[in-house]
Order: sequence, then C-alpha cells, then structure tokens
Amino acid sequence: MIAFFAILIGLGIIIEIISLKRNFSKVSVNFEVSAYCTEPGTPFNIKTTVSNRSYVPISHIALSDTYSRHATLPENLTVLRRKHGIHIKKICAVGGRRRKKLILQTSIEKRGVHPFSADSIEFGDFLGFKEFKENLFLNHDVVVYPKRAESAALKEALSKFCGDMAAKRFLIRDPILTIGTREYTGAEPMKEMHWLKSAASGQLMVKEFDFNREFSVRVLMSVDGITAQDDEEMDRICSTSRTICETLTEQGASVDFFSNAMRRGAPRSDSWQCEVSAVHKGGLLEGLGRATNLHSGSLNDLVSLATKENSLDCAYILIVPSGETLAHSAIQKLSDSTTQEVMLIQMESNI
Repeated sequence: MIAFFAILIGLGIIIEIISLKRNFSKVSVNFEVSAYCTEPGTPFNIKTTVSNRSYVPISHIALSDTYSRHATLPENLTVLRRKHGIHIKKICAVGGRRRKKLILQTSIEKRGVHPFSADSIEFGDFLGFKEFKENLFLNHDVVVYPKRAESAALKEALSKFCGDMAAKRFLIRDPILTIGTREYTGAEPMKEMHWLKSAASGQLMVKEFDFNREFSVRVLMSVDGITAQDDEEMDRICSTSRTICETLTEQGASVDFFSNAMRRGAPRSDSWQCEVSAVHKGGLLEGLGRATNLHSGSLNDLVSLATKENSLDCAYILIVPSGETLAHSAIQKLSDSTTQEVMLIQMESNI
C-alpha cells in the first residue's frame, strides 16, 4: 500500500513538473458566432473551441468573455453585469490531444451593433499551485436589425400612397418597351431622342414608350436633429424605414433607399444608398442595424442626392425625426422634381 501511494505521489510530482513547463503555444482558442446579422429576438450561438495539442491533459481552464449588455442569457449562468457589457467566466477541462467546444445560446432584442469578445484564458498547474493567463483579443460584432413598425396609421398611409400610385400607373413609362416615335415637343429629355428617325424625317423625333404597372419609389431617411440621448427615436425611425421599404417591395415597387445616417463600422461617407427588392434586403437591414444618430450631411444635402438623377416618374417618401423644421421645404423640392406622389413621414405624427 505504501508503495502504491509512493508511486501515485511520484506520478503526481512528474505531471506537476511537466504542467509547470507547459507551453502556451500548445493551447489555442477559437471564438465565433453563428450569425453576424440577425432579426431581433432570434437565438444564435456563441461557440468557443479550446484545443490542446499536447499529450498532457489540462484539468482546469477558465475562459473570460465579454458579451453585449443587451444579450439574453440563461438564468442559471453566473455573470457580472457592468455598463459596457456582461462578463462571463466559463470553466472546463481538456484532455491531451483533445478539443473542447463550449456553446452558449443567446438572443438580442435591441437594434444595433453588439460586441462579443473572448478576453483571456487561464489555466493552472496540475496540483493547482500556480495560474497562467494569456490575453486573447478575439472579437466579433453582431448586427441586430430594427423591428418592423406595428402602426395602424402607417399602414393606412402606405395603403393610400400605393393606391394613388396605382391610379397614376398610366404615367409610368417603360424605358425598354419602345412602341414608336413622335415629334419632339421641347419638354422631353435628350436621352429620349431617336436620332436615326430624326435624321430620316428631317425633324427631331423622340421615342414613344409603352406603359406598365411597376412604379419607382425613392425613400429618404434623415437623422438630422436626433440627439445622442434619444436612442428610442433612432430605433423608431429605423423601424419605420424598414416597414416602408418592405411594404413597397411587397407591392411590386422598385425601391431606392437614401440616408444621411452614419453607420457604425462602415466607411465614413457623405451618405449611403442601396437598392431594395423583395429578395435583396440585406444591405438595407444591415445598414439600418448599423445606423447611428450621427449625420454626415444635412436634410437638404440628402434631398439633393436623391434628386440628382432626376426622374419625373419616381415617387418619394421622406422620413424625418420629430422637430425637423425644414421638412416641408424639402417636400416642396421633391414635389418640384416629379409628377408622382410625395409623402412626408414625421415621427411626431405618431405614424
């Protein structure tokens, strides 16, 4: 019996000596999230993989992570909540030449860019006398889209807008379907000139287009006037913009979106714009998720950008925060640039 204990003690001392000489390069950590863009409240996974490439098992590993303060976590998980995030410590053991996967499911309701990071890894020697620590600096951002705005007033306003557009569909010409030519009246743009027919007839002729039901809408979202403290209004204007664009595409409209909101993590620019369709909404949703209340240009600059490529067959919807005093002059400028509908959505109208 004494010999048996002596052997155990000897083995323990040997393993302790080996564990004290353990090389950090033999242990690696991989940190990843299952979704980098997500709908609000949709679960996604945070996966940490610890790999031990040595033959010596590690009996105690402590991983320190920091999650977004808006993350929803299991109730039985012990966490430390601070202003900048939720601190989590995960404990595990990894055998020799083995991997350990730690998966934690979470979800976020709040729109925005939410950081997740693996901060450090700690493990001790075999007998637990010493601890070793290494910083990891592994970071990922998760973009949460804005929710759809549930508003009866907004639904009614969009229904009327789409109805008015449908009534004017005979004014919407298809630039591809040319059905003939007619004499130039002086009001048509130069791009509609038919130069071959003009040369053959000896007078200026323009293309005559067919008409269709599809209509084009440019949606403008201005954040000029939203304060840094008014996070709720920023969320509301993004939710409203999402609902408007999706409703229009569901009605078969061709939608272009413009905004002067600066986006977190995106290159700084004067403004950003994207095309929106029923099957391609990722750019819009991620942009609205990243949108901040910092504006890169004024409302007037935004309107100038949207009307730069003028089209009389294009309708406009302008979305502005409460208290915007230049909204009606912007609407007038948009109205002067089109024969189609122009609508103002202002947050204080409770739409």
